[in-house]
Amino acid sequence: MNKKFAAFIVTYNRPDILMDTIQKCLDQTRPPDKLMIVDNNDNDETKNKAAQLFPNVAHLKVGHNSGFAGGGKAGLEALAKEGYEWILWADDNDPPYTDDTFEKLLQLAESFGSNCGQVGVVGHKINKRTGLVIRTTNEELEKGDYLEVDTIGGGMIKIIRGESVLKGIVPEAKLFFGFEDLDHDLSQKRAGYKILVHTGLFLDLRKKWNRMNYKRATVRKKDEGVLWRDYYSIRNSLFVMTKNRYYMAVCSILAVSFAKSMMSYKHGLRYGTLVTRNTLKAWRDYTFNRFYKRNV
Repeated sequence: MNKKFAAFIVTYNRPDILMDTIQKCLDQTRPPDKLMIVDNNDNDETKNKAAQLFPNVAHLKVGHNSGFAGGGKAGLEALAKEGYEWILWADDNDPPYTDDTFEKLLQLAESFGSNCGQVGVVGHKINKRTGLVIRTTNEELEKGDYLEVDTIGGGMIKIIRGESVLKGIVPEAKLFFGFEDLDHDLSQKRAGYKILVHTGLFLDLRKKWNRMNYKRATVRKKDEGVLWRDYYSIRNSLFVMTKNRYYMAVCSILAVSFAKSMMSYKHGLRYGTLVTRNTLKAWRDYTFNRFYKRNV
């Protein structure tokens, strides 16, 4: 059998959400030839439920919470070694947006040639001075059937060329959570691969989400329960920018994170202290190349 297209879904303790995503992947007009669960749980609940509902879906047990980064690396390497030409890297709460998403993306990938490293629905360029994404404009999307970008975010239906995985282009497992997709994509770009988004699917999604005239929102107070994410965002973005020698972006991220820490005190001493503590830990661990898993 021609091993054309496989998919894997990284999951951690969300079996009900996962089952829905599996079903939507299998219901595609072009379903994957093989679908695999990359299971970050340390128990068999997800495995047993999937075996009952989807006995033909493969299962790869990691045995610990390796994050989206570690799970992504495990899934890509396993399926690339099996010889699959294209591999979907998905999270358990990110099903395809339309019934023909996979079909359209694979048609784009096949039409472009061997230097296409991945295709997806939503992607953007990166500002090398700030480290921030440059939002793709509606006008850019309306110019053609596809657009070359620097990165396709996690959850935006990333379908990756298996050949690039065999060349060692895989996510940095130590990043655990946050910017592992950007790190992977910039590695593909350095190797000479092109990253493409399907402009029709991209525009349709903007219309669905009512984001045709979206403007970047002002910074708001976050719930204390999600502040742990800032640690990963700061630490990992600094790592990725340094790895790619975007040193102005490193300076920008340091300055912005410091400013946000200071401004957070307007929401109270407790809140400001929590934000500052995460920021300082991120700076420290980036400086000493430490990649801990915190507060997860």
